[in-house]
Amino acid sequence: MTSPSPPLGSEERSAPRGVPAPAERPAGRLAELPARVALVVVWSSGFLSGTLGLRYAAPYTFAALRFALAGLVLLTVAGIRRRRLPRGRRLLHLAVAGVLVQAVQFSSIYAGMDLGVPSGLAALIIALYPLTASLLAVPLLHERVSAGQLLGLVLGLGGVALAVAEGIKLSLNCLPGVGFLALGLLGISAGTVYQKRFCGEMEPVSGNAVQLLAASLVVLVPALFVEGWDVHFTAAYWPVLLWSALVNSVIGVGLLYRLLQRHGTSQVSSLFQLVPMSTAGLGALLLGQRLGPLTLAGLVLATAGTLLTHRARH
Repeated sequence: MTSPSPPLGSEERSAPRGVPAPAERPAGRLAELPARVALVVVWSSGFLSGTLGLRYAAPYTFAALRFALAGLVLLTVAGIRRRRLPRGRRLLHLAVAGVLVQAVQFSSIYAGMDLGVPSGLAALIIALYPLTASLLAVPLLHERVSAGQLLGLVLGLGGVALAVAEGIKLSLNCLPGVGFLALGLLGISAGTVYQKRFCGEMEPVSGNAVQLLAASLVVLVPALFVEGWDVHFTAAYWPVLLWSALVNSVIGVGLLYRLLQRHGTSQVSSLFQLVPMSTAGLGALLLGQRLGPLTLAGLVLATAGTLLTHRARH
C-alpha cells in the first residue's frame, strides 16, 4: 500500500525472460514475510473479536460501530497528514470495494455466527476465498493460475477442512447462518478483485477512510431499522470494539491491500488458507480451546499448500 500498483501485466513486460521480478526474488519474499504473517494473525483475531463482540451487540450494529470508528480515525489521520480525499469516479470505486470487502464480508460473518454457525465453520467457509478469488481473477484481471498454484490451493483447502473437522456439528438450524457466510465469501472475493482492478493506486489512509465510512453507512440501515441499534456499552465491550476497529479493520485490510498491490490475487488470497488454523491456535492460547491431532495435521497440510502456491510460477 506504500506505492502505486503497476499496470496489469507490467511485471511480465518489465522483467527479462528467466529473471524473476524483484518482488518475486527470494530476498523480496523474505522481506515481506512479516507482513504476510501479520495479515494471517490479524485476520484470525477478527473471528475471536467477533465472537466476543456479539455478546454485547447485534451483528449489524457491531459492524456499523466497528466501521464508523475505524473510518473516523483514518479520516482524522488523513486530515492531519493533509491527504486529499478522492473524488468523482475514484471515490465511487473505493466505496464499492469498501462495501464488498468490509460491509458485505464482515457483517455477514457476524450474522452467520449470531445464527449459530461455529467460529471454526465460519473460518472454513471464508477460507474458500483463495479459490473463489482466483477463479474470479482469471477472467476479470487476466491473471494466470498455474497447475502448481491450483495444486497448492487444493492442498490448502484440504488442510483447512481437516483442521476444522474436529468439533464441528452442523444442524439444520445453522443453514441460514451458512447462507450469510456464503454471502460474506462472495463479498471478500468480489471485493478484492474489484480493488485490484479499479483501486490499484489508492492512497492508503484516505482511501481506507472512504471505504470504511461507506461500509458503515450501508450496515447502519439494518442496524437501525432491523436490530433497533441493539448494543450494550460495558467496560468489557470497549476493548473488543477498539480491537476490531483499529486492528482488524485498519491494520488488517491495510495489509491485505498492500500485498494485493505487489502480488497477484491468487498468491495473496492463498494466505487465507492459514486463517482457520491460526484462529484455532489463538483460541487455544487465549480461550483455552484444545488443539487436537486433526487440527495439527491440517495445519501442516495447509502450510504446505500455501508454500506451494507462493512458489509456483505462472
